[in-house]
Amino acid sequence: MASAGKSQLLSFMDELIPTIRTALCDSVPEVRESAGLAFSTLYKSAGMQAIDEIVPTLLHALEDDETSDTALDGLKQILSVRTTAVLPHILPKLVHRPLSAFNAHALGALAEVAGPGLNYHLGTILPALLSAMGGNDVDVQPLAKEAAETSVLVIDEEGIEPLISELLKGVADSEASIRRSSSYLIGYFFKNSKLYLVDEAPNMISTLIILLSDTDSATVAVAWEALSMVVNSVPKEVLPSYIKLVRDAVSSARDKERRKKKGGPIVIPGFSLPKALQPLLPIFLQGLISGSAELREQAALGLGELIEVTSEQSLKQFVIPITGPLIRIIGDRFPWQVKSAILSTLSIMIRKGGIALKPFLPQLQTTFIKCLQDNTRTVRSSAALALGKLSALSSRVDPLVSDLLSSLQASDSGVREAILTALKGVVKHAGKSVSPATRTRIYTLLKDLIHHDDDQVRMFASSILGVISQYMEESQLSDLLQELLDLSSSSSGADRHGAVLTLFSLLRHNPSTIFMSPECPSILLRLKSSLKDEKFPLRETSTKALGRLLLYQVQSDPLNTTALLDVLSSVLSALRDDSSEVKRRALSAIKAASKANPSVIMTHLSLIGPALAECLKDSSTPVRLAAERCALHSFQLTKGTENVQAAQKYITGLDARRIAKFTEHSDDSDESEDEQASS
Repeated sequence: MASAGKSQLLSFMDELIPTIRTALCDSVPEVRESAGLAFSTLYKSAGMQAIDEIVPTLLHALEDDETSDTALDGLKQILSVRTTAVLPHILPKLVHRPLSAFNAHALGALAEVAGPGLNYHLGTILPALLSAMGGNDVDVQPLAKEAAETSVLVIDEEGIEPLISELLKGVADSEASIRRSSSYLIGYFFKNSKLYLVDEAPNMISTLIILLSDTDSATVAVAWEALSMVVNSVPKEVLPSYIKLVRDAVSSARDKERRKKKGGPIVIPGFSLPKALQPLLPIFLQGLISGSAELREQAALGLGELIEVTSEQSLKQFVIPITGPLIRIIGDRFPWQVKSAILSTLSIMIRKGGIALKPFLPQLQTTFIKCLQDNTRTVRSSAALALGKLSALSSRVDPLVSDLLSSLQASDSGVREAILTALKGVVKHAGKSVSPATRTRIYTLLKDLIHHDDDQVRMFASSILGVISQYMEESQLSDLLQELLDLSSSSSGADRHGAVLTLFSLLRHNPSTIFMSPECPSILLRLKSSLKDEKFPLRETSTKALGRLLLYQVQSDPLNTTALLDVLSSVLSALRDDSSEVKRRALSAIKAASKANPSVIMTHLSLIGPALAECLKDSSTPVRLAAERCALHSFQLTKGTENVQAAQKYITGLDARRIAKFTEHSDDSDESEDEQASS
């Protein structure tokens, strides 16, 4: 055949083709091999006729159990000599769904022979294999998996792009089984391929992280395994360049999870698995240990975001490998941005890692105390907040409090604020563990600071006294209240402000004791007279303090109508203040009381209604918005049309119907702002 001319060959086609066709299915392997070579020679002259007349017969023989094995080998023989010409004719016949066990096996066998010839046929073969890998037929599953594994490993550089494109299509499929099979193949490809895949890794890492919040738990587990394999295939020194991309992907996965949940803490399902953070930790730690200052900052922030979405159980084994490097780096001379990022992450770690941080307590305490003296305010305040949270884990807080009190006396204004923040945190989180002697030291020192010239210092001192009042002796508390009453009528504005701030703080943290104290009537009188003070901060703080009294009254003694009306009318009088901030505080107070005990407030609507109607017409937008929220709860507008009708005695029908459409809890966030501002 090789020696004959084309025209001579064509006249013998009728004899040649059946001969080669039969030989390709011969029972002896050597015969089949020779037939493959003969086919190749024939193809040179006869072209498509050779394929059209031989391949269909072989494909047909595949369907017959007796001839299928030899026919498959025949196909392999002609594929090995004429891959590009023959593949497009064979593959479409084999990928009909549902895939049979034999066809799955045939695809794997042919892929091995086709090699890189498969590059441009992945779009034909992979969808069928991915579907069969996750299908219900247990005989087909392992064969399809094997064929898919073979297919991804035989391609060369040219095939990377079409392969990745198919796999990305697979992980975005609406069927969980296809997402799962595609994730598995991504991991298998990156682990076993000899090709250079570093350029493809970022896109895959990003895709797999987002898949960690998949709705199907089996897919999550497979995606996590694949993520490990992809990250392991990348050289260590390249990893830090992925920090931004990982942070973005974690953020997308978190948003995806948030949309599934209605409130509560967000944990990404993939980070609740046993070794949750193992794949991603090397990326951040490498950046933290060896990156530029900017990269270290990004790495620290990224770790914090990662800890935030990891379950507490899964986090346990990573507390030590994460916390150690963070403490080491914060001790070096890095810019304040790096320190601030590390402090914020350590703070999250204290909240979520809890008792697992016990081995680091002394180091963390020393680190935070050192940062309280830093030149940058952000670092000082982050350290102060972290130190407060840390004290909750410590069994002995007296030495820490003594350190803070000594530094407080020797510090300048910037550092003083940080120390007071830390002290407040310690008293708040570990007040029970402070000994009476140390408590008296705190009391003595802070009593002097409530008439300090600096507003911030007065606010902190009063706030800490409020928290610690829960642990004070009765006589000590009585002395404090007497002193505050004297101070509140002082001629100095700072003294009066400090006294009212402390009264507010006491009513916030320890209302029952103050309410029951013999000084309570005098306190009420002082707060009422402060509502008329010329200084705005005093009027604002008095309104907040009266709001706390009102809240306690409706919760614990609602039947004492005289006392209740006394406090309520004082709060309502604040709605006539010139300052919109004072009005807002008063509206917040009435709203809080309405939420705590709706029926009591409903009985006094004849007093509240007209005042609210005025505020709804106020020229200040914040006041009008606060009045709407207050009206929603005071008139109980979400609780039925009869309430909407009743409200129209005071406010317009239009306003009543519009406000009734608000959701009941949509203002919880602004309440927590109030809490933070006042704390």
